Amino acid sequence: MEITTIASIATPDMLGTVSEMVQLAIMACDRPPKAIAAEIGCSVDAIYSSMKGIRSIPAKAGPRFAGINPIAAAAEALRVTKFWRLWGYQKVDRHIQSMILRLKARDKEADKMLSEMPTLLLDKNSREDLTDEEYQYVLKAVHSMIDRDNASYNLMIELDLRYKLNLSSYLQGKEKSPAA
Repeated sequence: MEITTIASIATPDMLGTVSEMVQLAIMACDRPPKAIAAEIGCSVDAIYSSMKGIRSIPAKAGPRFAGINPIAAAAEALRVTKFWRLWGYQKVDRHIQSMILRLKARDKEADKMLSEMPTLLLDKNSREDLTDEEYQYVLKAVHSMIDRDNASYNLMIELDLRYKLNLSSYLQGKEKSPAA
């Protein structure tokens, strides 16, 4: 079987630090830092210190901070996992149409690679069952999926901010989808 490769789309730059993500999350709220600190159970100084990169949001307040908005959730996920490629905030043109086009390109790349995976992985249960070429293909496919998920999450963040969708409640399972 011939394995096709797809030219990779350039990965956008991400905000460089968790503190930048915390700043962005706080700025995206319609409440002052003092109200946020009271809501999540930490001091105002802890909020400002985490925005400056001096310290992190206190561990006990982290889950409540993550519930403020999707940017805060990504900032907390980044703090804990350091998975920049998955949770990073892209420094790109944040216009909705350009973000949709970016996601469509990522989606197309991932879907094309995933379409060959069932055949490629048939009767292969471990790394030892894969040739080096097959291993590289699977790795590229997974990288493409991660990049697509990041583009999707960034579009979701932008839609939430722009159209005041208040997705935090839905993401936390506190409310059902209107389509359900």
